[in-house]
Order: sequence, then C-alpha cells, then structure tokens
Amino acid sequence: MADYRAIVPNTKARRARNARPASFVSAGALLCLAIAGSTNAAGLPRNWPMAPAELEKRLGEQDIEIREAKPAGSGVTGAWKLAIAFSDGKTLQAKWKSAPPETADGWNNSPRRELATYEIQRWLFDENDYVVPTIEPRCFALEKIRSFQADSKPTLAGSSCVLGTVAVWLEDVTAPKDAYDKKRFRSDPLYARYLADLNVLTYVIGHRDGHQGNILVSTDASDPRSYAVDNGMAFDLLPWNLNVNNWFRIRVPWLRRETVDRLRKVDKKTIRALAVVAELEVDNAGMLHVVAPEAPFEPEIEDGFARRGNRIQLGLGSHEIHEVEERVEKLIRKVDSGRQPVR
Repeated sequence: MADYRAIVPNTKARRARNARPASFVSAGALLCLAIAGSTNAAGLPRNWPMAPAELEKRLGEQDIEIREAKPAGSGVTGAWKLAIAFSDGKTLQAKWKSAPPETADGWNNSPRRELATYEIQRWLFDENDYVVPTIEPRCFALEKIRSFQADSKPTLAGSSCVLGTVAVWLEDVTAPKDAYDKKRFRSDPLYARYLADLNVLTYVIGHRDGHQGNILVSTDASDPRSYAVDNGMAFDLLPWNLNVNNWFRIRVPWLRRETVDRLRKVDKKTIRALAVVAELEVDNAGMLHVVAPEAPFEPEIEDGFARRGNRIQLGLGSHEIHEVEERVEKLIRKVDSGRQPVR
C-alpha cells in the first residue's frame, strides 16, 4: 500500500466545550480509532486508546497526518481505514467515511444521525461504559483526500474541503451474525449487563441496521462488552432491512435499573437539543470548521440540515426528535407497569 500523506489544518474555531450545554456535541466526521494491540487502561472504555474526552479534543482540534489509506470492508458507503499520526507522535488506526454531498446526509450514510447517537449515549453511560465509538468531525482539504480517494469533490456548496465521519476503530472484537446469544445472556452476567445497556441505546434511537458487522462483541471473555459501530440508519428511517435481527425493539429479557433511571432524568429540553448536534462555519478559504452551536436557525427542520450564510447546522429533524421523546416515554411506562423487567 502506498504511503498517503496529508496534513489536515488545525481548526481555528475551537469548540468551546466547557461553555456550551452538555446536550450539544460536535459533528461531521466520524473517526473510529484504536491503537493496534493496545491494552485497556483503568477507567477507559474497553478498546478505546485514550479517554473519549481526550480523543474528542485531538480529533477536533489537532493536526492530523494521514500515513496510509486502504478501503475498509465491503460496505457501500465508501469507508477507508487510515493510519494517522498526531504532532506528538501518537498513532492510531482510523475509519474515514466521506459525507454525502450537498446536505452531508444520506439514507445509509448520515453523520448527523451518528452524532446524535453519540450524544444520546452521554445520557445513559459514563465514559468508561461507552458503547459507541468516539465521534469527531474533520474537513480535509480537497487535494489531501484525492491522494487516496481520487474522485472526491467538496461536500457542501461554497466549501473547498471534504467533510467526513469517524468513530473509534475497535480491535479485539468479533462480528457475530447475531450479537444476542440467549444462552450466554443467561449464564454470563457481564455479557448480559453490557448487552442490556446497548439495547437501551439502540431502542431509544430506533436502530434499523442490524446486519452483521454493525453490532460487535469483545473477544475478551473477562470484559465481554458490546458495541454499536454503525448507527446512521436510525430515528424512524424508511425503508430499512427487514431480513436481519434489528435492534429498534428491546430484545433482551431484562434491562439494568441504573440505566433506566438515568434515562428517567432526560427531559424534553435535552432531547430537543438534538436539533443541532453540529454547527460548521466556512472560512474565506472554503474550509469548514466546527464552531460552538447556536440556537437552531429554524424552529423545526424536517431534514436535519439548515444553512444561514456561511454557517451550517446538522441535527435531528423534528419528526426524529418526536420519535425519541415517544420512545423514552414508552420505555419508562413499560418499566413502571412491570411489562419490562429490570434488575
């Protein structure tokens, strides 16, 4: 494989994480990252090379060198596996997926839905229990992406760069045909705990792409976590694949009471903040930078994309937000009525 090299300019518009509401998250490019052969440090999610907060900062703000690129898997969305390096010498494996043109959104390639899923994860879990790969946006200069993706064009009108998606590339995992092993759920308490937590998340987002490879399970029998690594087909999406074991319903026999109780604390204001999961600004050179999000440009946006001048907002559409509200309320009612067991 040729050694593709590109430096991604450091964004000048910082995210101002500490100043913005916790219900907002950056968007655009999902880099799935992992250090090959790394071990899990105390307090880190299993298979994460460093704390999610640090990864978010690195991926959103630091210069990135692309050292190698090769096609990733057999999917139809054009994902690439990259070897990347930061200025301090840290190296990671990363999954790059260019966003669809014009609105940065598509039926089976939707950065805004991926980022909304990552944000919803924050409601349910502490960082060390994350089940969705860390997400951060990048907009690569056009000539850099063309070094390995020759037909690339600017993603959005008025820009000169390629917006993409990224999520932590997981090592030491397996991709079973169905991640739910009924016998193991009964006999392995840790496996059951992690899969039950994952199922709460997939239920809330209405996950509709359960084909093999999208739900992964750790190969470490002492820490058998489950992960949702592809969440773009969710939030009441039509059409969807009826021929796989989908996760938009509760499939496991019971849920963890602690996770359900955290969901109880999520109010409508927090849910409706999903209307803007990313805001980007085009600079004078046509480069897109993530900026601290403002209030939605429009009261209700059906397609999750809005533009005002040189600013673009990505988020969930009003009907998608309404679906999340309904799903949260429905699950709580089922638990309170005893129809959904918890432990």
